[in-house]
Amino acid sequence: MRRLAPAIALGVLAALALGPAAGAVSLPGRDAFSVSGKNGPFVKQVANRKFGAAAAPGGKGQGGALGLAADAVNRGEFQAARLRMPQTEARIKALLDKAEAGWPYDKTQPIRVYILGLDFYQAYALPDGSLMVAFGLLEQAQTDDEIAFVLSHELGHVRLGHFSKDDSLKKRAEMISRLGQAYAVASALRSGGAGSAANAAAEAAGRQADATNDLIHFINNVMVEPAWSRSQEDEADALGFDLSQAADYSAESASARVFDTIQADQVNRKSLSDTLDTQLKTQLTKVSPTAAANAMAGGMSGIKGSLLRGAGRVALGVAGSLEGGPKHRSPEARKAGIAAYSADAYPKGLPLRDEQRTWLNLVKASREYAEAQVVVPAVRQAMKLRADGDYAGAQGQLARALKTSYRDTPLVLNEAARLRGDQGDVTGSAQLFQQAHRSPDQTIDGYLDHARMLYRTGHPDPAFNVIEAGEARFEDEKPFLSLIIALDLKAGRTDQAQAVLQRCRASGDEALKRDCELAAGPSPK
Repeated sequence: MRRLAPAIALGVLAALALGPAAGAVSLPGRDAFSVSGKNGPFVKQVANRKFGAAAAPGGKGQGGALGLAADAVNRGEFQAARLRMPQTEARIKALLDKAEAGWPYDKTQPIRVYILGLDFYQAYALPDGSLMVAFGLLEQAQTDDEIAFVLSHELGHVRLGHFSKDDSLKKRAEMISRLGQAYAVASALRSGGAGSAANAAAEAAGRQADATNDLIHFINNVMVEPAWSRSQEDEADALGFDLSQAADYSAESASARVFDTIQADQVNRKSLSDTLDTQLKTQLTKVSPTAAANAMAGGMSGIKGSLLRGAGRVALGVAGSLEGGPKHRSPEARKAGIAAYSADAYPKGLPLRDEQRTWLNLVKASREYAEAQVVVPAVRQAMKLRADGDYAGAQGQLARALKTSYRDTPLVLNEAARLRGDQGDVTGSAQLFQQAHRSPDQTIDGYLDHARMLYRTGHPDPAFNVIEAGEARFEDEKPFLSLIIALDLKAGRTDQAQAVLQRCRASGDEALKRDCELAAGPSPK
């Protein structure tokens, strides 16, 4: 059965088009959809394009964007919450293969699927063909058609070569390295006094501030999408529509729900970030009113105030990093754009299809999926409870995760180790971190958290050993430099600390220089 007329099938979506039914989409001002289907489906309009392997400016082959993407995966910067779900990954790959059958041009690199243990309604692509799929996308999707449209959209970025003229991935990789550095400064260098009840209360508040900062860092920095332009997003929407429609999915109805759900998910994440930022400032006030004032005003008052100011700065900075992400239009504009595009590109109409759930039902019927349904919310809730100082509650949540087959993943082990460290169990915390380090999915953050726990609890030599292992594994010393300075100073090795500080100053990286200077403290007068 075919659509009788575009306006009838599109219903409300066609009413949102706000312009003529033929030709380019007409939307008010700068929010106008930039892909016209007047020459047929977009997948045919790009026939004259050259689709080479993506490379950032100045990069060739495995350098440039491709090299950065592979490095990002290896370092774990983009997969700190990875869950290995082979059955689900295979089913996602099969769905992608079905959609990609509608792509008639060269396939520059194979597509690989990674699942992240996050409750976000999100997926994104890297230039080497890696597709990162948040578990929340599978959980929140209502139909196969939604999944097909989202993944076809991301596939579009890869096949259209959107990375080839964009160096945003490099900039964001550099940003992540600097955030790792500042993250160590913000939390590892907090030092509390001992003996008095006031100091004990301040130390407890400091631990909660660390945990809140951990959660902010996790929520906002695990999935860092490339900074697509609006025109690239429009192209990916159009190609995603073409590919999923050609694969017998209902792209019209599914895309509308996808746009609304993405928007709602982003609003929820921002609301949570704002709540956590307020919580962090409250916790800093309990540590030191001066520190909280510095976090909000950006002032500096002594070394302890400066370092705690760093914690507030990191919290705000990580949340702000989302601003560099893809330039999506509003849901209304995306729905209107797709509605008008569909009318132009398929003037004879499209088959009327009911949305499907067969694929999604198969995915959700597996044991690995059922266990992921336990692990993902349990870890998130454990992080929240640890930030609230409810260690018993956090332990209970992690106990649920530790009963699943994902118990040996860094997602679970790192949080369990942080919790043990907050409770003063240095040996237990170190053992859990070491277990996580043996995983191929361990991240730089895992090594940083391990080293800062040892620093805070007065174990400098083991901290240096962890740092050396992390530097060797990831071939990057920058995230550890501020902590190395602090450790050298604490051990009385002033000359070594100064040498590291000079390397920081000579690096040309102002953020790195600033954070190392914070770790070094005020210059002697």
